[in-house]
Amino acid sequence: MKVYLLKTKGKGVVPDYIQVRDENQSIIGYFKASNIEKGLDEIRLDDPERRKAAAAIFEKLEFGKMIQAEL
Repeated sequence: MKVYLLKTKGKGVVPDYIQVRDENQSIIGYFKASNIEKGLDEIRLDDPERRKAAAAIFEKLEFGKMIQAEL
């Protein structure tokens, strides 16, 4: 599945978040960067290999930079 990923930096008590958008830029997932497993469930990524690859991509995301990825 082709998606766009964006990691946003929280301030103070507001946590960091990751947005997952589809090809039309509609948000299909929005979750705390500290809770990646919940995010993978939210975007219905069930295959263990794909989950592991996606988690690695999420960990390496830079704040404020949108990237295109294949999950």
